[in-house]
Order: sequence, then structure tokens, then C-alpha cells
Amino acid sequence: MSEVIVLARLQAKPGHGPDLLSLLSDLAGEVMDTEPETLRYAILAEPSSEPLQITVIERYASRAAAEAHDTGVLTKYLPELLDLLDVPPSTVELQPAGLAVSVDDGRLRI
Repeated sequence: MSEVIVLARLQAKPGHGPDLLSLLSDLAGEVMDTEPETLRYAILAEPSSEPLQITVIERYASRAAAEAHDTGVLTKYLPELLDLLDVPPSTVELQPAGLAVSVDDGRLRI
């Protein structure tokens, strides 16, 4: 079964960037502690943006793991998360392109 990668884009309500980052920190910690098939849950911020823009990179071992995330820990945080957002989150699902050359962990892989 192939990995699933999700990019989620979030935009905080004006003035609520710190609250959103705090909530995402709690969420990410719980995800990594309780979801063994979540391989990566990275939260990246555009610090000079106002309102704050966040990109979450999610990497799952399988489709089942991604679905487990969506129906598990995330549901506990979702009401507060949505309340801190200015617009609904956007997500896109990605898969490795299968090219002979790729960059992972900052190293060129062939």
C-alpha cells in the first residue's frame, strides 16, 4: 500500500495566529504520540503574514492511516481549530511522482 501525503493550508483569523500555533502544537504532539502510522506532521508558518498563514505537511503510511487521523485525534481539536480560521482550510493529496531522482531529508536520492 502506498503512502499518502496531504498538504493543508490554514489562515488564522486576524490577531489569532498565536492561538492557532498553540493549538496546532498540541494537536501535532498528540498525533505523533498516538498515531504510529503518521510518519510526518510538520507545521510551517509564514511568520511575516497577517493574518498568519500555515502549511501542514502530513505523511501517512497508508490510506487507512490517513483516514484514521481524520476520524481520530483530529476530531477532538477540529471545533476549536475551525473557530480560529478566517477561511475554511484547503487540502490537497499528493503522491510521490515516481521519478528516478528525488530529494528527501535534504539529500539527493537516485
